[in-house]
Amino acid sequence: MTDFEDFHNRVSKRIILSSFVLAMLLDFMPFPFDVFFWLPEFTALILLYWALNKPQSAGIGIAFIIGLLVDIGTASLLGQHALAYMVMVFFIQQRQRQIVLYSYGFQAVVVLAALLCNQAVLAIVRLMHDQRFAEWPVFVAPFVGALLWPLLSKIMLSILNSRRLR
Repeated sequence: MTDFEDFHNRVSKRIILSSFVLAMLLDFMPFPFDVFFWLPEFTALILLYWALNKPQSAGIGIAFIIGLLVDIGTASLLGQHALAYMVMVFFIQQRQRQIVLYSYGFQAVVVLAALLCNQAVLAIVRLMHDQRFAEWPVFVAPFVGALLWPLLSKIMLSILNSRRLR
């Protein structure tokens, strides 16, 4: 077992749960309509972080449950975020061991692809349900999320290190 795996195996479920609660609260906050499309889905970013760094605690089942909670919290079609998060986590976990070894720059590219896949699934579900296509600015948020990925990783590592030092 490597130091990296040992470090993330010591993470308590409480930290994982609190990070999901904080991310969902950020996603549920009402923002002005102009700003809304620029904001990434923080819940999806946290889900990607835990799916990459602790896949045994944040798998497809957790993605389904978190997706249902996001659907309920945003009053959207029940199951659309659950489906999108499950697809996103499935593709990430296929190459999880390789992605973790790469630099933050390459990880940001993989996160961009996963978030674009997430938005594509959401757009297809909305297209099938409402018979209308979401506007193109919806696809800007994954780029912002990919740019925030190195910062999110550093923040999460500093939180985990501070908990470990106590």
